[in-house]
Amino acid sequence: MTQSGVSALTPSGFGALWDDGTQADPRTVRELALRSGVAVVKDQRFTKEGFREFVSGLGDKVSYDDNDGVGYGFTDILHLDGTREEGKVITGRGGLPLHTDGVLLGTQVDLIVLYAAEVRELRADGATLVCDQIKAWHELPDDLRAVLDRGHLEYMATERGYFTSVPEGWYRIPTFRDYGRVKSLNLALPFQADEALASWDVRVPDVSAEESERFFTALRAHLSADRYLYEHRWAAGDLVVIDNQRTLHGRRGLADSASRKLLRGQVTLAEVAGAPGAITGGAVHEVSPV
Repeated sequence: MTQSGVSALTPSGFGALWDDGTQADPRTVRELALRSGVAVVKDQRFTKEGFREFVSGLGDKVSYDDNDGVGYGFTDILHLDGTREEGKVITGRGGLPLHTDGVLLGTQVDLIVLYAAEVRELRADGATLVCDQIKAWHELPDDLRAVLDRGHLEYMATERGYFTSVPEGWYRIPTFRDYGRVKSLNLALPFQADEALASWDVRVPDVSAEESERFFTALRAHLSADRYLYEHRWAAGDLVVIDNQRTLHGRRGLADSASRKLLRGQVTLAEVAGAPGAITGGAVHEVSPV
């Protein structure tokens, strides 16, 4: 791959699209994702083993076993196949709100790697949403910033088949994280009321349910503004690599006739350059039960 054919994904310059028809190499794609926040490469072809090898070339693969608190029987490559199996949310057909990978488990994930093995009858449904959270944080209204600066939100993992060993009740998670590269929001927004199933719930500690709901409604509106959000509408062969330390991501639900089969990998990075414009302020604390 060469640097020809690279363009920004949004008018603000967020993200990078690489569409020169060549097969992706991990080092170049990693550099592009770290520089731009999210890298999209079109017309890729991977078998499952080829995808696993590509993910390994990006960094240290995040693998799970029965002791890591993650269910559904996967180790390193998760099939996001839009299953209709009852009770499944993460791998199901509904939407996912903007979130940080690893937030409920307290694990480090630097890059999220998604590959579209199969796509059928997708339009705006099934799209992956990526938020430039660093820019959104710097322009956050003071009243919303003050809530996050308190240092914690409280979460409950409701999809127990996926989150197998996190606390069963409400527990506190820090609102910021810093793994040495960039300090950023550590956050998962709540599912909306019209979602049939939820994988988690989240609330502001020590306030009424109504006040907590107003906060998340306002925060969702801010983070979803056009100036911060890239919406990726999938085509077969798309490869999307997301910098999990600089962004939040989510997805739109699938329409009844649509299908979208993605492979997902995650990696950590031992040594990478610090990112410009990191979040300042806010404390970093350990995850703790309420």
